[in-house]
Amino acid sequence: MTHDPVAGRISRRGVLGGSLAATAVAAFPAGVFAGGGDRIRVGLVGCGGRGVGAALHAALAGPDVEVAAIGDLFADQVSLAADSIASAGRRHGAPLLTFLGPQAAAQVIAADVDLVILATPPHLRPSHAALAIRAGRHVFCEPPVAVDAAGALAMLAVAAEARARGLTAACGLHSRHHAPTAAAIARIHDGRIGRVTRGVAVAELGLPWRRPRLAGWTDAEHEQRNWIDVPRLSGGPLVEHHVHAIDRVLWAFGDLPPESVTPLFHTELLPTPAERSPAVAVTYRFADGRTLVAGIARREGIETRVEETVYGTRGDADLRAALVSAPGRDGGSPYESCMRAVIEGIRRGSPLGDLESGCRSTMAAILGRDAATAGVPLGWNDVRTAGSGGQAIQPLQSARV
Repeated sequence: MTHDPVAGRISRRGVLGGSLAATAVAAFPAGVFAGGGDRIRVGLVGCGGRGVGAALHAALAGPDVEVAAIGDLFADQVSLAADSIASAGRRHGAPLLTFLGPQAAAQVIAADVDLVILATPPHLRPSHAALAIRAGRHVFCEPPVAVDAAGALAMLAVAAEARARGLTAACGLHSRHHAPTAAAIARIHDGRIGRVTRGVAVAELGLPWRRPRLAGWTDAEHEQRNWIDVPRLSGGPLVEHHVHAIDRVLWAFGDLPPESVTPLFHTELLPTPAERSPAVAVTYRFADGRTLVAGIARREGIETRVEETVYGTRGDADLRAALVSAPGRDGGSPYESCMRAVIEGIRRGSPLGDLESGCRSTMAAILGRDAATAGVPLGWNDVRTAGSGGQAIQPLQSARV
């Protein structure tokens, strides 16, 4: 018997507390792509595992898609990516363009490509996305879209410019293009669990990947190659990893931002070994009284526990059940479904524009991380003000706790 993860309607969507005015645009003609050709040419910035995976998922979206250019800071990453693309057989005669070093992102964006996949460390994504949109490229950005409030707000401006220019500005929050998860969310919105009252999104996981230091690496190179373990480059676990879980609950809640966040605990391990990070847990509060408890801990040897549940007056919904038990459309993974939606939008001349969701959920994760770091409640407007004005975030004077 198939398990229904939803056992029970809420308003849709604000973008960071307010909606962007939709700009009327004329989309590019379908079927006319880079250089006037009939293929969608993809450029990849950031040749790690997730980036190469996204590029291959794009190529798998149809015979009219090819990976045309790749770039990374490190030569071995470029070489491995080129080998993976060649092995997948997703080439159409023209040689793969490869770029290396600090200018690789700009060179990929300047190449003869239609879509740029941004899979660099998150702190670089706002600047690369802005450059790509200005160059007239469609953009797919891995989440999180930034590591701080200023970056998230910059990405929101990128999304608005892309919409005005008829360009794709997509975010890899893949659950939103995963049919079983979307169906579960729709049932929540339809009232299957009654009025939604609260959510829980917690994860206890092992350590992320870490590359051992090799002879000849500088401190900077070692840090860059292990960016996922460097909070100022990745955003930290609540932002880098848990943004997906936070996004799913915000989606279930109707895509409205939280009003405030209060830290539950921030366990300092003294001394904190390099391979460990503090556990973080916070409570988000929304204007209508709903709450979301979100937390993450990453430890060596920890027993994995993941929970994403939305509770209502007549039942509850397990958001993970749909995600992990059912494959994506046509038997593909959620990652494939997400990239397929991006490619289909470009192909039809109806560009996908869901970067705003990525901005909202990234900002919520940043708000939680900053509240936990400061040990004080913070409000949504505090983070927005700090992001736009460059001032230190101050605690709420009268947080509702």
